Amino acid sequence: MLDFAAATKAQRAWFRELIERTQVEHELHFVDASDAVCKTQLRDRSSGLPAGTRWTTEEINAYFQPPSEDEKFNVVRHERL
Repeated sequence: MLDFAAATKAQRAWFRELIERTQVEHELHFVDASDAVCKTQLRDRSSGLPAGTRWTTEEINAYFQPPSEDEKFNVVRHERL
């Protein structure tokens, strides 16, 4: 298991290159949740951190790009209500 930053296509492209070079099996777990759920979870997770800590603002959601078929990942989708 490897946990890596994968919020954008550019970030996932790096990982896709590793997969192709090593020809390993993989799964990309995608948690499909509304913007409101993500923001609530982010606030809860960040509540004890100092103000301005990296990745603690809601603006980060604006950069997220869900995985698409053209990226050729084995996506395992999890729906979060």
